[in-house]
Amino acid sequence: MIQLNIVYEDELSEAVMKRLLSFFPKKYFVSESYNKRGFAAIKRDLRSYNQAAQYTPFFVLTDLDQNECPPTLIREWVTFNWHPHLIFRVAVREAESWVMADRQGFAKFAAVALKHVPDNPDILNDPKATLFEIIKRSKKRELREDILPRYEGDRMGPNYNGALSFFVMQSWDVKNAIQFSPSLKRAYNQLHIFKKRVKK
Repeated sequence: MIQLNIVYEDELSEAVMKRLLSFFPKKYFVSESYNKRGFAAIKRDLRSYNQAAQYTPFFVLTDLDQNECPPTLIREWVTFNWHPHLIFRVAVREAESWVMADRQGFAKFAAVALKHVPDNPDILNDPKATLFEIIKRSKKRELREDILPRYEGDRMGPNYNGALSFFVMQSWDVKNAIQFSPSLKRAYNQLHIFKKRVKK
């Protein structure tokens, strides 16, 4: 098995990465996990992860957010010789897009009709806002209380990451999700073809 270190922006991204890797049960083993609590620290330390990848491969995930496109972000961040053991992927536009891409699974989790879950979440300008609109329709009161902001100024509900991470780890179907998210499919494909090079 390939031992990996993973780097991510938040708890939900961690769940997404671990669940994604679980679809390769005989290939990957997560050694260390680093929650950088936002993109700034990932951008700052990406060169260090690239250097360390020669010893243990790194899987790094960041959100596109309001950047133009993944290639532009990558050109801005990767200003060094990219080591082949650094797997650097960009969620378009946020990890929430990837979560909602399992349309059937997310509709069941949220207890809403499938028609309310977008069929191309990568094109959403604000995936989190769309997710909130879906959850507002939910028949599950506890889920609404967990995820939706309670007070003006709140960015999310008190158990936003916990509730969504539970869905991801228990039910999120990557094989379904890659049909509706090109950026997730690219990440899946890279993990599928990745091989650790043996030093000579």
